[in-house]
Amino acid sequence: MAAIELERKVIGRELCTGCGTCIGVCPTGALSWEKGAVRVDHERCIQCGKCYRACPGESFPMDLYAKELFSEPYAAGDILGNYRRILNVWAADGNVKDGSASGGAVTQLCIDLLETGAVDGVVAVRAKAGNPCGFESFIAGNRQEILEAAQSKYVILPVNEILVKIREADKKIAFVGLPCQVQGLRKAMTQDSVLRDRIQVVISLFCGFNMEEAATRYLIKKSGIAGENIKRLSYRQKRADETGFFLAGKDGKSFFLPKHGYTFLNLIYAPKRCWKCFDYSGEFADLSVGDAWEEPGGCSRVIVRTKIGGQVLESSLQRGTLIGKESSAEQIQKTQKMVTVYKKKTIDIRAARMSTFPDYGVKLPQSRGKERRFGCMLYLILCFFHTAFGRMAARLLPLKSMARISARLKRKEIH
Repeated sequence: MAAIELERKVIGRELCTGCGTCIGVCPTGALSWEKGAVRVDHERCIQCGKCYRACPGESFPMDLYAKELFSEPYAAGDILGNYRRILNVWAADGNVKDGSASGGAVTQLCIDLLETGAVDGVVAVRAKAGNPCGFESFIAGNRQEILEAAQSKYVILPVNEILVKIREADKKIAFVGLPCQVQGLRKAMTQDSVLRDRIQVVISLFCGFNMEEAATRYLIKKSGIAGENIKRLSYRQKRADETGFFLAGKDGKSFFLPKHGYTFLNLIYAPKRCWKCFDYSGEFADLSVGDAWEEPGGCSRVIVRTKIGGQVLESSLQRGTLIGKESSAEQIQKTQKMVTVYKKKTIDIRAARMSTFPDYGVKLPQSRGKERRFGCMLYLILCFFHTAFGRMAARLLPLKSMARISARLKRKEIH
């Protein structure tokens, strides 16, 4: 299988996740990320097939990987997949907590992994030098670089293109990524013993939807701050008890929109491959981390999935750099009900109606009653906003009104 198979069976069928795994495993640099899509240089392709075999876009056999990672069949009926324990966790260091998304658990875990010598580097995402609106994956090697990479970035980014650098560097690595990136990493590790030896721990962030770059451009336009005047951009800047989208202009002007005020953009700018995703909580990582919205002041929800993940978390808890308390799947379902129902309980609706769909190697749950009606309604909304008329309507929507509705729905869900 050569890169032409990747083009025909994945990219051409709206199955590419944008994870970048194909770029990272290509031995000749024949693949690249250009204008939000994978591009193939056929003159450089040697038809080795590594890109297609490592791609999670067309297929990811969940049961196979569950048995390999957890020594158990895949828990298809559980909204969280296979796991051992769930905790609410936050960083003891106020500077780490305040400078990170939610409770700062991922940032502190990565700092601890580096400072204890468990790893030599951490795959993370940072703003590009001289371009506050652009981002790149890199291997962080110290505390300061981890702090600079803190907070989530809501944009499609081929993080796994970094795999080529991991192979070249003789270092122990911790990987932080989204569920689709973790799936690509697991497939690549299965096929490459060097990557298996290098990667020590895999941490996934929860992901309901990711968004095209157009979502960021939409918010920049609504902010009234010209793109060339932007000094800093953050998707999870903290302000009082809220986090949200923040722009700082070179002229001193600023713009802030609470996180729950712009979640409506998921319905408008999530790529179609996100509609087909069956993994909300990073089910094939060692540790999965999301927001514990019910906790005031910022808190991370940590799902322990493997023995390695448990050891990593326990080390930080014992050192006192992280503080934690027990949580549950029920608490996740309560505070993030809409996205968990959409991703895990009504996926059969999209599978039946979309012309192409990934093969997950498991029987998908079948929605019923109220949940099915919700799933059908959401699917119709997604379809509408992916029409030319829908996109035009989105540009005309009054941001303040949409933000209030979006935030109200989230408050109702949490409480």
